[in-house]
Amino acid sequence: MLVRLGLRNSIEWGKFNMEVVADVADGKAAWDIYEKNKPDLIITDLKMPVMGGMELIERIRESDKETVIIILSCLEDFELVRKAMFLGVLNYIPKLTMTEDETETILREAQLEMNNKKNSYEKSLLINNSTMEKEKLIKDFVFYNIYSAKKFEEEILKLKLNLKPSRLVLCIMEIDHYDILQSRFKDNKGQLIKLSMLNVLDELLSNNGRSEAFYDDESHYILIFHFKDISSEQTQIQILHDVLNNIRSVITTFFNTTVSFGISSVQNGYESLVNIYTEAGKALKHKFMMGSGIFNVSDSFKPEENLHQKLVAIRNLQKLLRHMNAENIKEYNKMIDEINNVLNGEKTQFQGLFYNLIQWIASTIHYKSGNSKEIIGACNNIISKCNTFDDIIQAYLSFISEITENAMKNNALSKEVFEAIKFIRINFCKDINLHQVAEHVKLSPSYLSSIFKKELQISFIKYLNELRVNKAKDMLLNTYLNSYEIAEKIGFTENTYFCKVFKKFVGVSPNEFRKQWINEWTGEIENEDN
Repeated sequence: MLVRLGLRNSIEWGKFNMEVVADVADGKAAWDIYEKNKPDLIITDLKMPVMGGMELIERIRESDKETVIIILSCLEDFELVRKAMFLGVLNYIPKLTMTEDETETILREAQLEMNNKKNSYEKSLLINNSTMEKEKLIKDFVFYNIYSAKKFEEEILKLKLNLKPSRLVLCIMEIDHYDILQSRFKDNKGQLIKLSMLNVLDELLSNNGRSEAFYDDESHYILIFHFKDISSEQTQIQILHDVLNNIRSVITTFFNTTVSFGISSVQNGYESLVNIYTEAGKALKHKFMMGSGIFNVSDSFKPEENLHQKLVAIRNLQKLLRHMNAENIKEYNKMIDEINNVLNGEKTQFQGLFYNLIQWIASTIHYKSGNSKEIIGACNNIISKCNTFDDIIQAYLSFISEITENAMKNNALSKEVFEAIKFIRINFCKDINLHQVAEHVKLSPSYLSSIFKKELQISFIKYLNELRVNKAKDMLLNTYLNSYEIAEKIGFTENTYFCKVFKKFVGVSPNEFRKQWINEWTGEIENEDN
């Protein structure tokens, strides 16, 4: 109490533009005051009742990196002082030997620190306001058609942007693997990435006097260039590629990620921005087949050449093919052909074909392990986030490595179980039961049921139904058959029982499963009233 009173009354706080809002006797009371008042400066002891100083500092630093903290300490607290400094404590005052002059020196340091933070904050507000004005301007004009070209030009001049309406080129920059960058930054809302990226782009573009960067969405940025003073198309392209390559290099160095660009043609007048934005987006789509890079809308690509080479390797995966019979291999090649035939398709088409392929493989080579569904789901989740065909291929190859390794472990089966599986896979579309399979392998039903579950970690009926459900899912997605027709074709004598089994495995009815897939495929969202 004496130390607190002495500190409060011996310092002329107004000299430092400071005011004491409270002094309290323990860490819990200090935390309550902090939550209520959010002070700019906290001076705290380390050893206090109820809640110690270290816990108080740690709590504050969980959500607040800005509040300046100074600690009071004794010589025996040195180890705690060292730990506290790692939590962003500005300085410490030795409690037993402190003098008024020493305390005032530390308070001046705190005042300087707070002023610097305030100036930094005000500067960031100015940057944010400028960024928001630019973002609103480009979106209002290009996306919402709010401004005329003349009014847009007036706003450009008002904001003093480095743009002219002559020989305009628009680039869309896409951050490759944005989700990984977001995770690395621990930036769920993406605001830190946005501000950092725009700061870098503005810095890199400010010197040439012919370009501006705008925020588009979380992973895309718009770069607009003008070449009013340059008529040579070759020179324009050279300058543009030099700038974009420099941007790629800097972002790779500082953000540890890559970016890709789609580049429009050269057009005149601000009214052309809508058209060249569309062109840049079209050029950027080349990234899916070609990998990350810089793409001009005028570039002519032949994706079939690139695609064919990659699919040849997939088609001849011996570690997968050795687990298949001739009929399986024929079906596998047919599914690869389907992928090969969608040469200029959208990314979602390729993703959908690989979803089907993964599900089919999982059921074909008897992939049975406790976490099989999780592994299949994880692979599908990775594929859903893939931005290039190469990414999909890599996710698929990783899946194949894991699934074949597990299949090899599961191949250590008894002859009877192996023959039972073979019989089931040939006859699952018929109305078969455990007694028929047991008779085929010359075992009693009870003994077959016992060793079947022991070796495969799954019961006979669950294995049979899972096989049928996987086939049903394939037919729901690739045929126009009704659920009762599918039920009949995969060995169910009653449609009601088929629907019950299907929902148990998948979580939804057959018709709901088909509707969900169609909605996901087409990008439609069902009306909640339907």
